[in-house]
Amino acid sequence: MQLLERLCTAEMPMTVDAHEDIEKCDLLRAARLIEADLPPFMHYLGRTTYSGHATVMRVTARGEAALKMRACSLLNSMPCSADLAASDARYGTGLAAAPTS
Repeated sequence: MQLLERLCTAEMPMTVDAHEDIEKCDLLRAARLIEADLPPFMHYLGRTTYSGHATVMRVTARGEAALKMRACSLLNSMPCSADLAASDARYGTGLAAAPTS
C-alpha cells in the first residue's frame, strides 16, 4: 500500500526499477489497482529476476478507493464503507472531518 500511495502522487507514466517494487506492481496490477507494463522474467544462475523495469501508467479508480478505505480505517474517525462515493459526497474528500451541525 505504501507503493500505491507513492504512485498516486507521482507523475505518470512512472518507471519502477527496484525488483521488490516491480513485484509489488505485479500484485497491484493483479488486483486491478494500477495499470502497468511489467518486464518478463529472466532466469539466470538459478535465480529468477525481472529483465527490465516496470512502467506504471496510472492508478485505477479501484486503487484510489482502496487507499481511501485504508486511510479511513487508519484514522478510525468516521465510518468506512465499500461505497466511497457516498462518503465523498458527505465529507468532501472522504478524508475530511465530519460536518458540524
